[in-house]
Formats: sequence, C-alpha cells, structure tokens
Amino acid sequence: MRPARSVEAESFPEEDGMMRSGGWNRMLLALVLAAPWGMGGAALAQATDPAQLETLGRIQDSQDQRRLALEAAQQQAARATQQRQERLRRQAADSAARIAAARNSRSDAEWQDDRRYKEASRELELKEEQLKLKMLETRASREDDVIKADLARKQAETDRVIQTSQGDAKLKADVGTAARMAQRHWWESN
Repeated sequence: MRPARSVEAESFPEEDGMMRSGGWNRMLLALVLAAPWGMGGAALAQATDPAQLETLGRIQDSQDQRRLALEAAQQQAARATQQRQERLRRQAADSAARIAAARNSRSDAEWQDDRRYKEASRELELKEEQLKLKMLETRASREDDVIKADLARKQAETDRVIQTSQGDAKLKADVGTAARMAQRHWWESN
C-alpha cells in the first residue's frame, strides 16, 4: 500500500520538470514584465519571449549561485573565526593555569614579563585573524563587483537586441508606406 501524498505534493509535483530551480523566478519575471501598466503589445511579446526569459533566468541562476557561494564563504569564515577564538580562549585558560603554577615558583618580575609576552602574542594572533577576515571581505567585494559588471554587460546586450528589433519594425513600416506611395503615384499618372 502506498503512503498518502500531501496536498502540497499533489499541487506541486516535482517529477513533471515544470518547476525546476529558478522556475518561479522566471514565472514571476514574466508576470511582472507582462503587467498591464504602461506596456504595449510589442513589449508584452518581448517580455514573454522564451529565449529572453531563459537568458534572464540563466543570469538570475548565475547570480543566485554566486550569492550562495559568497554566503557560504562568509559563513565558513565566521565559523573559522569562531573556532580560532575558541582555541584562543582555551589557550588563554591553559596559559592562565600555567601562569598560576609558575607564579608560585617564580618571582613577581619573571611572572610579569611572561604575562606581557603572552598578551603580546595573543594580540598578534588576533590581529592576524582580523587581517585574514578583511582579506575574505575584500575578495567577496571584488566578486560582487564582477557580478555587477556582468549584469551591466548582459543588460546592454538586451537593450541592443530590443533597439535592433524596434528599428527593424520601423524600417518595415517605412518600406510599406513607400510602396503604397509608389502605387498611388503610379495610379495618378495614368
């Protein structure tokens, strides 16, 4: 006997292939572009053009993948920092225990020198970790700039295609008008 499927599973089947990753984004994009406010028929046809929607979907998927990779890198950096801080806390606790034992056997001057040295070492380690985090942030920022540049390039390509198609339509209309004018003159001359 098969287990009963939920209503959600029946309403949104995964095995039909209609809603793969990014499908909802493409559908929402098509609905927004096809909205009735201020859009003519040509814009509606272009907004529902499968090739353009697919291109925009691929761009969106690429951005989503890059954003997820960036978030994963940031989370990994945060985990690494947290682990380092925990290690430093453990080292500080171990160091404090050693210092307490050494305090009983050493003079105060030796103890103070040892404490200053360990504090300086901890400060250096913390600065090193901060520099590593800044490097990761800078790298993430550069990747974000690359993504923005890629988006601008894709938008320029899309704008060029739209302008070309609008120019072709105007040229066809002008040729049709010229042909009608030539026929009218031909009739008038006879």
